Amino acid sequence: MRYRILGALRAVDGQGRPCLLDRRQSRILAVLLLSPDRMVSRDHLVDAVWNDSPPATAVRQLQNCVSQLRHRLAGDQGEHPIVAEPTGYHIRLEAGQLDAQVFETSVAVATDQAAVGRVADAASGLRDALALWRGPALAGIKGRVIEAGSSRLDEQRLAVLETCLELELGQGRQNEIIGELLHLVAANPLRERMVGLLMLALHASGRRSEALRAYDRLRHHLGEELGLDPGTTLQELHAGILRNAAPATPAAVPRRTAPRQLPAPVRHFVGREPILRELDTLAEDAAAQGGALAVLHGTGGIGKTALAVHWAHRAATAFPDGQLFVNLRGFDPHRQPLPAATALRSLLGALGVTAEQIPADVEERASLYRSLLAERRMLIVLDNARATDQIRPLLPGGGGCMVVATSRNELTSLVAVEGARPFTLDLFSVEEAQQLLTGRLGAERLTTDPQAVSDLIACCARLPLALAIMAARAAAHPTFPLSTFSGELTDTRRRLDAVDGGDQFTQMRSVLSWSYQRLSAPVAQMFRLLGLHGGTDITVSAAAHLAGRPALHTRHVLTDLARSHLVTEHTMGRYAMHDLLSAYAGELAATHESEAGRQRAIRRLLTYYLYAAASADVLVTPHRRRTPLPEPVSPLDELPCFGGHLEALSWLETERNNLTAVVRLAHDTGEYATGWRLANLLWGLFHLGKYWDDWIATHRVGLACAQACEDTSAEFTMHSSLGTAHRELGRFAEARQCHHAALRISRRTADRRGEAQALNGLGAVYGDMRQSRLARQFLRRSLQIRREIGDRWGEAITMCNLGEEDLADGDLAAARHHFTVALTIRRDIGDRWGEAMTLSCLGQAFVAGKQYDEALTHLSDALTMHREMNDLAMQASDLHHLGRIEHELGHGERGEQHLREARAIYQRLGMEPPA
Repeated sequence: MRYRILGALRAVDGQGRPCLLDRRQSRILAVLLLSPDRMVSRDHLVDAVWNDSPPATAVRQLQNCVSQLRHRLAGDQGEHPIVAEPTGYHIRLEAGQLDAQVFETSVAVATDQAAVGRVADAASGLRDALALWRGPALAGIKGRVIEAGSSRLDEQRLAVLETCLELELGQGRQNEIIGELLHLVAANPLRERMVGLLMLALHASGRRSEALRAYDRLRHHLGEELGLDPGTTLQELHAGILRNAAPATPAAVPRRTAPRQLPAPVRHFVGREPILRELDTLAEDAAAQGGALAVLHGTGGIGKTALAVHWAHRAATAFPDGQLFVNLRGFDPHRQPLPAATALRSLLGALGVTAEQIPADVEERASLYRSLLAERRMLIVLDNARATDQIRPLLPGGGGCMVVATSRNELTSLVAVEGARPFTLDLFSVEEAQQLLTGRLGAERLTTDPQAVSDLIACCARLPLALAIMAARAAAHPTFPLSTFSGELTDTRRRLDAVDGGDQFTQMRSVLSWSYQRLSAPVAQMFRLLGLHGGTDITVSAAAHLAGRPALHTRHVLTDLARSHLVTEHTMGRYAMHDLLSAYAGELAATHESEAGRQRAIRRLLTYYLYAAASADVLVTPHRRRTPLPEPVSPLDELPCFGGHLEALSWLETERNNLTAVVRLAHDTGEYATGWRLANLLWGLFHLGKYWDDWIATHRVGLACAQACEDTSAEFTMHSSLGTAHRELGRFAEARQCHHAALRISRRTADRRGEAQALNGLGAVYGDMRQSRLARQFLRRSLQIRREIGDRWGEAITMCNLGEEDLADGDLAAARHHFTVALTIRRDIGDRWGEAMTLSCLGQAFVAGKQYDEALTHLSDALTMHREMNDLAMQASDLHHLGRIEHELGHGERGEQHLREARAIYQRLGMEPPA
């Protein structure tokens, strides 16, 4: 589609056929086109359509009108340019689609030409631009909102026309333009600049009296209508004509030399010391190596331009022939990326090339540019590049020049072909974030509330721009406590609203959108869906299930997102995004994905994690009661495969944060049956790793899921697991409460295996409380049931618990008997985890009886097996007892080594070593 607003509104397709729109659709399109590539709020659109008298259903009617307009403007492939935002809409345009943008670009080019003395070309270019006008802007469309925008365009046209006439007058073409000026002054009798041009043209043509009459008419109109006199400039022109002096014509712009084009340095710049040092080294080597090229890339708001400008000022003296700076506008919200030809014209002008010397052909311009730089030592900063084709023509051919380019994209081709040194900018460290806040707010203010400072840094995801915005807001309100601002950020749903500095360049949502808007449709959808995930990172397989796409396609899409720095591949095959990007992606998903589509994506993701966790759990806890799995909602491809216990446990460890997050996601999205199952499948991971906080939090959510879907068996499972976690933490009241709840459910549902499990749990709790009589009562009843139903795995567990009671009571023979029976069962059924634990218990029984040779044998065997299974807590226990034995045997050095290893593991797990 092509859009015309420099005259009556028109939308024309590729075959020149006009798109017919009704009155409301025309007004909506007109307002969007007045702000191309910028978000227009719904309130503003409502005012434009109904002129301050909207009906109660205005928003709904507006949505319907926009939907119809999208359909009218859709291309052959069904794509449309109108994009919905959380609070409005914007129209996305390519170069050349809107005549007003073509007009602005043409005027900018002509202005550059005039600046380097190419007056004839500039005047011709302005005439071409003015030829785009077909009448008053948006002629025929009424209303306060639209008329304000069209008046702005009409004023712009008159200003450009005056500039054009001024250039033509400076070329001595007064006789050609007098007629046009007479017509324009008649239509605009109060425009002093236009009257002044007419006076100059008449006087230069020998028509002095007419020039003086033109001044008199203006003075009369101003006096009659406004009570004013003409301005000083026009009065001086009038006096000069009266003296018959030659009035001045528009002055030529002096040629620029010795360029020093760097923007102002960044105040309070912090961090990036390793990169700064590497850039220093690169600059030192540039002369010897025929130049240097550095590419700074990273996500929006990471501080690429700030770093480039800061270092450029620091290194300026190393480049005595000057510094050039070009904004390539690769991710500019309102303008198209700067073509290399335009950038070269500006650079050549800065290098002293006259307008007549600048070639028309882009390759010839690049050749001249390289020739001029060949003998110079210059620094060229190419900021905000979108693609390599913007940069390559601007690279020097050799010499001692250095180029620093910045981009949100990786620009891998420059590294591969031109040998560029890439620098990936990461999020600030906590220390760097604190330095930024200290520099802008002062150390005293930060020390008053260190928790608020920590919260600010965490909620801003350590992103420099976000931190700078919040620091600016806090600086503007010096009496407000910092907790005021950190509190705004705690609500993840409104976090992006708080990180708003008041304009498009300091509004986090807007800055992030510039990268998003340049994504292809499939890549954009993947970005949106990642906002639903909620975990810390995601694999290709998980993302493929989330999107419902093949893994190979998903890998390519994630690679595109990584190249755009909207995700980070922090380890091979694992992708992450910081919290502000995640919040933005979630907003987009809520806006652009239907509720049903979001739910389907979440269900696919949950099913993937459920089946993957089940595959791992069966290897980690092979004899534990299995979790029943529902039928998958979609085909399960690319599920992880595990070669054994350690691989399965390693996967669970790696995915722990994601798995705990998706349990909460399952609850929050109503997928309760999946929520409790996922929680239960993590028992082995939590038990081995002693992740008590995750264990309890996740299983509480799992219990809520079980209650929500009224699954009593699931409730039993969650209560039982929570009881074990509380017992291990020494929270005996909570543990008893959970196990009693599990016992009631098992008896109500006649679940004998569950009853035995609950009785065993209560026995273990009372044993830890040193209430041996009660402990034995529960354990013996549990053992009786387990033997009756043939639960040998459970029987071994209870036998070990009885052995521990014997050991605590000093009955070493009974303890060894119980442990030996348990060891036999566990070896019979192939339970290596249980076997290792029982060997450890037997070893402790032999230690208590001072039978150190047997103790060393059993504990050493247990330690070997616990290391094989990566059971850290039991490794620490084995090492602790081995250390004590070695000390008893007089092997102090070996004993101390074991004890040091044990203490290190206990410290890592957050556990206290035994006395």
